[in-house]
Amino acid sequence: MRCRPNADTISCLSGINLLIAVKLTIPLPSTPLPGASLLVDLCLRMTRVAVIGAGIAGLVAARTLALAGLEVVVYEKEDNVGGHARTVQADGVSLDLGFMVFNRVTYPNMLKLFDDLGVEIEESDMSFSISLDEGKGWEWSSNGLLGLFAQKKNLLNPYFLRMIKEIMKFQHDVVRYLDSIETDDDDAYVKDTLENFVKTRGYSNEFLQFYLVPMCASIWSCSSQHVLQSSAVSILTFCRNHHLLEVFGRPQWLTVKGRSQSYVTKVIEELRAHGCDLRLNCTATKVSSLHQGIQVEDAEGHTDVYDRCIIGAHAPDALTLLGSDATTEEHTILGAFQYSYSDIYLHRDRKYMPKNTAAWSAWNFLGCETSGVCLTYWLNKLQNLGDTGLPFLVTLNPSTPPQDSTLKWTTSHPIPSPAAAVASRHLDSIQGRRGIWFCGAYQGYGFHEDGLKSGLSAANDLLGCTFKPIKNVRHRSSTWPEYSAQLIVTSFLRQYIKIGSLQLEEAGGSILRFGEQSNPSSVKSVLRIHHSSFYWKIATRADLGLADAYIDGDFTCVDAERGLLSLLLILINNRDESNQTTQHSAKRSWWNPVLLTAVIGSASSYLRHLSNRNTLTNARRNIAAHYDLSNALFALFLDETMTYSCAFFQSPTESLEDAQLNKIRRMIDKAQIEQSHEVLEIGFGWGSMALEIVRRTGCKYTGITLSEEQLKFAQERVKEAGLEDKITFLLCDYRTLLGHKKFNRIVSCEMLEAVGHEHFQVFFRRCDHLLAKDGIVVVQVITIPEERYDAYRLSSDFIKEYIFPGGCLPSFSTLTAAMTAASSLCVEHMENIGIHYFHTLLEWRQRFNANQSAILQLGFSEKFLRMWEYYFVYCAAGFQSCTLGVAQIVFSRPGNVPAFGDAWRRRCFYE
Repeated sequence: MRCRPNADTISCLSGINLLIAVKLTIPLPSTPLPGASLLVDLCLRMTRVAVIGAGIAGLVAARTLALAGLEVVVYEKEDNVGGHARTVQADGVSLDLGFMVFNRVTYPNMLKLFDDLGVEIEESDMSFSISLDEGKGWEWSSNGLLGLFAQKKNLLNPYFLRMIKEIMKFQHDVVRYLDSIETDDDDAYVKDTLENFVKTRGYSNEFLQFYLVPMCASIWSCSSQHVLQSSAVSILTFCRNHHLLEVFGRPQWLTVKGRSQSYVTKVIEELRAHGCDLRLNCTATKVSSLHQGIQVEDAEGHTDVYDRCIIGAHAPDALTLLGSDATTEEHTILGAFQYSYSDIYLHRDRKYMPKNTAAWSAWNFLGCETSGVCLTYWLNKLQNLGDTGLPFLVTLNPSTPPQDSTLKWTTSHPIPSPAAAVASRHLDSIQGRRGIWFCGAYQGYGFHEDGLKSGLSAANDLLGCTFKPIKNVRHRSSTWPEYSAQLIVTSFLRQYIKIGSLQLEEAGGSILRFGEQSNPSSVKSVLRIHHSSFYWKIATRADLGLADAYIDGDFTCVDAERGLLSLLLILINNRDESNQTTQHSAKRSWWNPVLLTAVIGSASSYLRHLSNRNTLTNARRNIAAHYDLSNALFALFLDETMTYSCAFFQSPTESLEDAQLNKIRRMIDKAQIEQSHEVLEIGFGWGSMALEIVRRTGCKYTGITLSEEQLKFAQERVKEAGLEDKITFLLCDYRTLLGHKKFNRIVSCEMLEAVGHEHFQVFFRRCDHLLAKDGIVVVQVITIPEERYDAYRLSSDFIKEYIFPGGCLPSFSTLTAAMTAASSLCVEHMENIGIHYFHTLLEWRQRFNANQSAILQLGFSEKFLRMWEYYFVYCAAGFQSCTLGVAQIVFSRPGNVPAFGDAWRRRCFYE
């Protein structure tokens, strides 16, 4: 859908701006007129927008507009951008002084931005302590029992114990209260204060003074009076959404690994790459709505006129910019937002921490002055600084300033008052009027996520796009079975992964790391775990459980392009490393999986595999399960030849079609096919080999298949090519093909994998029976290493379970043993072209992903898409690691002098 700016912006423009607005607001027909899309895009690019303020709200608004192709000018009064995302250097250490922590549950839009920018994150700590009267009053923290009872006397303090009980009760009361709110327009609830909420429910003074007020004052950096007079709905909704009501099982908090300035730098680079004009040390002093557009005046008296303007400043500052031009409605709404102001000091003085070190926490509440909260942030804990000797501390509003402070500054934070809660509901009524939009953290709870969402909302509204923020992730504590499964899987990964780096980012925010973390050249994969069933599936189904979890969407890879491939390569490399030091892999089978907890799942999967053994009846069903899915499906990712097997690339830039023809021609040459020959192909696919053989040699050709869909498709191709007199297709099993006719040549390309271990001898016996004297058999087959073959055939895996039921990859010795036991054939030549399959699969995957919409329209599901994504990458990993091969093998009978008696002629077939 094409974005269209709002129609009500037209009234503020004239002349060329009026033309632009008209172009942008005329609804497009369902079938656009020729050039209509181009005209709208051109008009958008002609639009000039001023963004005032380069905090998080202004930055993301400018980024969104710049990426859409608009001309953007950003005004910032400071000499740096980022607002609260402020990083400084102190004693050689990088420190964040504003935006420090976030989590996956309540900052989903922030995390999306970080993913888009490639920003690394790590775990942080959000422990909280209360220390009153310099440790002479109550002192306790959320750091487990030792922190809770940092003062041992509280073990027997009835008031303290009552407070703990009330904390447990508070969650129930809040949930019931919020559930009782029937409609979003109930102003009676919006105007209810937090003080009234606690008083009417009989909470003790200790609960209020030593828990609720300190926690809320610390979050909003305001005085106790402001806390008590705040909107109960706003405060309590925030606490519920941020899981602050739970005593246990809270989300894991995170921080930016390279400090917040690293993400700001990446945004700046994007803005400049898209031609954005960043005006630092440039204070906008007035915004006026004129007949010809929006005029912005700076402190130097310079003026510029723009088509649109986004004001990403605090609400009072936005009103100051508008001055006398502000409408009554803008005054009423923006004037409702109040702020608390704090003096902040960066220092290293330990006396601004709890007296008892057992209570030291990331956040340390030291009291509420009339001017605001006194709070110390322990940066070493929050930002993983480690031991720095004296701690790095940031204190808000101390009664006496710290000695030798490194830095002092003043900041502000919106207060969640009842008036602000009411005004928030009416913000839409002033957005875009007169061509001016407003954004800032005050439009939410006052935090980074709120500022980001407001900036995205304003920019998308300006563009005419509907913006739907990512909803908070639903967080729940794991059940005991899920928790046990997590322990089993993580314990296994710690022992198993020695090569490469695997990182799991859980939905609650926890980050688990395995393998080599300090080796930058090692293979790395970062998984985002969306559901705790991820662990249960792996614990009960091992490698099949991993596939189940991916298909079910229980996890995704942060690197969508190579993450899954890297994950599978890590598992392969560690499996092979383990195999070199132990002999366990050779003994593995369905009764001895890599995870013993998966033995039942392994057994059931193997029984399903046994039930798919390729009897004459099962073989037809197994082939249909894959090859009869839809010819239209295969056409969406195969090349023009419709060849579904490993190609042969003669150069990295060669097309897939040419590479497939290379492979077919190599097989024709190795088979030494001549015009007088009759050729049999076992498993002809969609007919590409048949057509190329007959076109190149003019011989007679017979092909057999078990796929009805392939038969129909191939017959149509032969008819179109006018080769019906040369090519015969049969729906026939190789075991039932009549043997009265002998063939000079037999070819088979990646059909042997569908034969099954029990039938390899039957295959060679039939080839020997059907082959004429001095005949040649050429097969292409995927092979598995000898040392893994027995374990592989005595178990199931992803391919057998999901893709090719009844399949079995042979090892080379398995084939030669079956050949020796059942036929008079011998091996004349073998070539491994397996590495070419890696590139073939990546081509298929790229085409498949590019056509996902068309595949869904064929009736396939999202789970099907993920299953095939896993299929392509699963196979690609095997070939890239060279732990799977593709053998082109030439068989004949001893004494075949006509075919192999001339050394020079023979040489030309195999080069």
